[in-house]
Amino acid sequence: MRSAQVTGTAPERTGRPLLAGGLLVATGLADVLAAYGMLRSGAFMVLADGGLYPVDVTGWIWLHLTTGTAVALAGLMALTGRRGAATVAICCAALAIAVELLMLPYAPIRAVLVTAVDVAAIRLLLRHRRTAGGG
Repeated sequence: MRSAQVTGTAPERTGRPLLAGGLLVATGLADVLAAYGMLRSGAFMVLADGGLYPVDVTGWIWLHLTTGTAVALAGLMALTGRRGAATVAICCAALAIAVELLMLPYAPIRAVLVTAVDVAAIRLLLRHRRTAGGG
């Protein structure tokens, strides 16, 4: 039986970023489901001094649906661990954060939670890129 030799160097860490990819897939699917629900529900109502006004945010919801799909696909791509997948996933997650912040007045709790999970996934992907030697 052979024993491992201690060379004094850290083991090579080139594994796949499974947690980050899983988080991105989850937030992407949450965005897609939320956008679908918002499309089916109709216009938002805004209470102002003069009364109650309907606000149509259909364009923003379609943008939300598109970015949610892109984030879910980027998360699946990050799960493969291929070169460049982390960069694409980080860019898609950053775009999704921007869209979440635009939708903040209409769904504040979900927007804050999804933004926090996307930021955590970006941090994990950046840490993975640094330990893997770039990407």
